[in-house]
Amino acid sequence: MEFSKKTTILTSIRHIYRKRLFLPAIYLLFLAVLWSVTPVSELAVPQHVSAEIPFRELSGGRTSYAALTLTDLHFTGYAQKILGYTNGYYYYTFQDGKCILVLLAPATCKEGTPQIGQLRIRVRILRNFEDYDALTQRLAEDLAWTASGIRSQIPDYLLSEPGFHKLLSFLLLAVYAAGGAYALGNLLASLAFLLFPALSGSYRKLGKYGNAKKLFAQAEEEFLSEPKTVSDNVYLTKNFLISFTQQQAVIVPVREILWIYKHGKLRRFFWHPLPVSFTLHIWAGKRVHIAYPQMKEPAIDNMIEHLTHANEEILVGLNEDHRRTTVTHL
Repeated sequence: MEFSKKTTILTSIRHIYRKRLFLPAIYLLFLAVLWSVTPVSELAVPQHVSAEIPFRELSGGRTSYAALTLTDLHFTGYAQKILGYTNGYYYYTFQDGKCILVLLAPATCKEGTPQIGQLRIRVRILRNFEDYDALTQRLAEDLAWTASGIRSQIPDYLLSEPGFHKLLSFLLLAVYAAGGAYALGNLLASLAFLLFPALSGSYRKLGKYGNAKKLFAQAEEEFLSEPKTVSDNVYLTKNFLISFTQQQAVIVPVREILWIYKHGKLRRFFWHPLPVSFTLHIWAGKRVHIAYPQMKEPAIDNMIEHLTHANEEILVGLNEDHRRTTVTHL
């Protein structure tokens, strides 16, 4: 944000939070699209199906997950195994003149109970499932039918309780809900700070050093009367250090700054050395820490020079003595 005569701290704070509305709004829109075009909504609120399963709805493919009540279930005698582990047991029931195949979790059917009178479960509706041909062939042999004859009575979809993936479904919904809550919280907070800048962190933190309203008014007045630019979007007035980033505005009384130092980080891209990345750290009273990452070293040196000139008691440089001294005054 470039400074101009018409720019004030208040308008700058509003500008920051106006820009911060964009990302959470886009993310919430993305979640809304996911809700409408993927089965996420069915995982969160599975479609409830009554005891009489509407065969035409299931075969129509309009839903992938459902909560339903099944009656008069019979064990086929076959189980589904994955890598030697029993994933479920195949059952069948009759609805609308059709034989419906159901895969129950081992715990639900107690490892293959012969008959189950009534059962309420959540299932995933799998169409053209992998075991259909092998299972119907085995059933045809057991009943002395032809495979084609039994397949005409058994649709090629499966109501799979293990397919609902309860743990994975829970984790997916938890991530979805947490992401949505975080984005919504950020959106509402940014909107509140946009409409009421006095609620923002940069304003409230001034209250640590006295009357926030008076200090903010003083900073605003000094900011509008020829502030000294010490780096990009960083300004120094007679009594305040003021800066603006993409995330926040910083307003700190110069007299409260205790310690400043730069920290360099060596970087490499594979075996190629990259320019050193510098970060300027500023510690002020009341445990206020400000970091300016990825600054050029001349800009950092310029800021240090201006700040130490404004407050000669500031400790400069990263060493243990300065750290201990600063800790005792925080």
